[in-house]
Amino acid sequence: MNVREMQSIAVSSVESPRLEFKEDVQIPVPWGHLSAKVWGPDDGVPVLAVHGLMDNAGSFDTLAPLLPPHVRLVCLELCGHGYSSAYPPGVILHYFDNAYHVKLVVDHFKWDQVILIGHSIGAITLFLFASIFPEHVSKMISLDLVKPVSVSVSKLPVIMRGIITEILGFSEVGSPSTVTYQEARQSLVDNYKGSVDDKAADVLLIRGLKRKANAEDAYEFVISDMRILVRTLTLSEEQIKVLIANIRCPLLIIRASNGLKNFTEKVLGEYLDIYRSSSQDFRIVDVEGTHHVHLTHPERVAPHILQFLLPLPLASKL
Repeated sequence: MNVREMQSIAVSSVESPRLEFKEDVQIPVPWGHLSAKVWGPDDGVPVLAVHGLMDNAGSFDTLAPLLPPHVRLVCLELCGHGYSSAYPPGVILHYFDNAYHVKLVVDHFKWDQVILIGHSIGAITLFLFASIFPEHVSKMISLDLVKPVSVSVSKLPVIMRGIITEILGFSEVGSPSTVTYQEARQSLVDNYKGSVDDKAADVLLIRGLKRKANAEDAYEFVISDMRILVRTLTLSEEQIKVLIANIRCPLLIIRASNGLKNFTEKVLGEYLDIYRSSSQDFRIVDVEGTHHVHLTHPERVAPHILQFLLPLPLASKL
């Protein structure tokens, strides 16, 4: 598909009926609740979207209106992010826990099958889920993530020691600092190293900040539990390859030109070969933009997603 055809799809998606925000929901879990923003009708085709590290359900606010109006898009907030409950004190949050949380959500909504959309660590979570529960996944879209991160087996003792050391350092949740809105926005833009601009930061801060009582311009960041920063996935390259080889559903990977580049071309080729071999329909496309291109320029991402998703199955079959 050429650029002109892609632009035509993008324009038609804007002119067509738009997917509309419906409600915020809380999904009960043993340690509290997981929050989600829900778009679209109750009887729509189930789509579960999971954001990246330190983000929230707002990560999909600009992309959602460009998706088909007859899907039910559930934008989940991972444990400790957005309005979702954090883990109890003293507990290590493992990446596999996030996959377990996705299973809790799938069971809560009684979905036999679901379409998955994941960004960054959200995509890692969904790669794990799709490999462990392939029967529940009808299609998967990964936004700027080709594969889950891996570790060197020879460095495993050092890495695991580092994980425990970091967790101990984050064991005490301090009082969040007070910031002005402009300070919060600039902090987000700086910490994301150019991946988001002021406009995108404003979107994320809707669910990322809370105003202090009786204050005109004084806020606190919603995230105060830094355990979510600890990278707890300790799988080797070989283990990850075994896992992703079990992903059977159609798979679309959308890479950003200025996004994640954390592997060699040789490693990339090895994983693309696995996907082509295991997936019913594997596609990979490149778009111009940063790691958060789906948020900053959703019109570049949406046409590829629409082409991949359409025609949608009947919701009753999922």
